[in-house]
Amino acid sequence: MLLFFSSCTEYIDIELETTSKRLVVEGMVMSDQEYHYVRLTQSIPFLSDTISPPVSGATVMLSDGDRNEYLSESDEYPGYYISLGGIVGQPGKTYSLFISEVDINGDGEDEVYSASCYMPSVTQPDSIRIVYDDSWEVWKVLLYAKDNPDTDDYYLFRIFKNRTLISDRLGEYSVVSDQFFDGGVANGVWVQSIADSEDHEVFSVGDVITLQMCGITKEYFEFIEAVQEENRFRYPLFSGPPANAEGNITNGGLGFFAAFSAKYATFEFDETNLVK
Repeated sequence: MLLFFSSCTEYIDIELETTSKRLVVEGMVMSDQEYHYVRLTQSIPFLSDTISPPVSGATVMLSDGDRNEYLSESDEYPGYYISLGGIVGQPGKTYSLFISEVDINGDGEDEVYSASCYMPSVTQPDSIRIVYDDSWEVWKVLLYAKDNPDTDDYYLFRIFKNRTLISDRLGEYSVVSDQFFDGGVANGVWVQSIADSEDHEVFSVGDVITLQMCGITKEYFEFIEAVQEENRFRYPLFSGPPANAEGNITNGGLGFFAAFSAKYATFEFDETNLVK
């Protein structure tokens, strides 16, 4: 029997096709902030063990419809283009991004990319509460807030610990639609989680947790959901091949240029609520 099963094992070397290089854009404009950033990198093959190389030397311009600002590339972090405070994020405005003087495919001709995104407004959360869930082994962030029941709204949630962002990766963002707001009210809705497995997520008395509640567009909501879906564990025999999430960058670029407004609510740990 052992001989039979061992004879069924065969190693197959599959050569996968690679696609041409593409520009990857990560950028955002936030409300009430004068300094924004755009990160430019090149795409890499799915099974590559290298990091995406930065794209330097590009011309990057940001516009709010009234003013234009050229972003400066960081000397310390190649591929990061930083604004100098010329444009302030305001809900209700549409922001546009223009990228030029890049040659991603290496054909000797410069390419031009663009994107635009509307900045929705967001309600001010009433409060948050943080409780420990033994079954999930996480701290659950519960939201208490009101929402306009007559509009379709989409929200993004990030977590700060003592003013340091700890949900700093796209996979750690939480996005929800207002369908979870019963009659326009979130009465303790579970909107974010804090794992109990990382050193920076061990809490002490006096630690302040801040929930950032952001108003985002439906397109950005769907983009984040698609990215997170592609990064979840998949059963290869029953799932399709991975695909790039659809963003809003023209000319075949990947990624998303987002604009969103933000409000905040805080929670401080003390002797009573620190108990698991």
